[in-house]
Amino acid sequence: MSSLRMHNSQAAKSRKLLLPYDPIPWLMEQESLAAVRARRLLGLAREGDEEAVRAFEARLRREQHRDGSFDGSPMKTAGVLNLLSDLRSKESKRLIGRGVSYLASVFESQPGYERARKAKPGSLRTPCDLCGFFGPYEDRNRPDVLAHGAREMNFYREHEPLLGPKSPVRWVRTSTLDRSGPGSCYAWGLIPLCYTVEAVCRAGHGEDERVRPAINVLLAAQRESGGWCRSLGGHPSCTVHAIRVLGSHPRLRRSRSGERAVGFIRKAREWWDNGSIRFGVIQAVAAFDLPLARAVIREELASIVSLQRKNGTFGGPCKVERVAAVLMATRALGPAGHPRHG
Repeated sequence: MSSLRMHNSQAAKSRKLLLPYDPIPWLMEQESLAAVRARRLLGLAREGDEEAVRAFEARLRREQHRDGSFDGSPMKTAGVLNLLSDLRSKESKRLIGRGVSYLASVFESQPGYERARKAKPGSLRTPCDLCGFFGPYEDRNRPDVLAHGAREMNFYREHEPLLGPKSPVRWVRTSTLDRSGPGSCYAWGLIPLCYTVEAVCRAGHGEDERVRPAINVLLAAQRESGGWCRSLGGHPSCTVHAIRVLGSHPRLRRSRSGERAVGFIRKAREWWDNGSIRFGVIQAVAAFDLPLARAVIREELASIVSLQRKNGTFGGPCKVERVAAVLMATRALGPAGHPRHG
């Protein structure tokens, strides 16, 4: 299908949505790599995108370390792998394979890796217990741990602007009132665990035996509420990271754990609706073919209509990522789920 026909087809679909303005023309005009990524995810094509992807891959081939990592960082490596997976280029297979091998080696190096082999869903009932994956939480204020965490979360911020920190993370305090270092979602290990496992799953290696203990840990830390948190109650700002993992795995997105997670995020909507993670939430739940997921999307789409601007964007930072999240969510509703115009 030509890029013009593909654009017209997708635009026709977006006009069926309960959105005042079609965001696709604006998206088609954007030059950034984030826009190329969004177009590839949505099945849109624009002249020059293929050349941009090839140039990006050539740069990554020069930057990838011998161990398969990027900058020796699990978070940056996961971010690059997710980006390559979304760009959907057949030429990046070797880059992705080496990156997956590096992340698998990171999992195998975790102190609780052997313990995690036997971890059962819901079995981790002690706060902050992730079998020692990316922890322990008690060491979070050590200077070397703070410095490493700040570096890793800044890589996360670079690659995942919808869910990452809104400003650079510092590891040295600038005053007695300053809070330095990454937040608790990172410090107890959940964000690095989720992001690295998600990257491996999206690369098509979710059933790799080397990854299974890491997935076991994630499922074992799911709280009775269906959510995740370093405490035992669950919180949406933690849970959204785990939902992304479950949605990236073809078996887990249809599992009871996935259904409970989406149910939790819907029940906790008053905590995150109108907050900074709302676009990240609808993008995450769009991967689930569940009535609950579609309900979350419908409810949130109805609430963000008033935010849309005449160019189709939704204001604030991360314009491309917000538009992509909305379009991915509306596509997940399917033809029968599209609201009708007046």
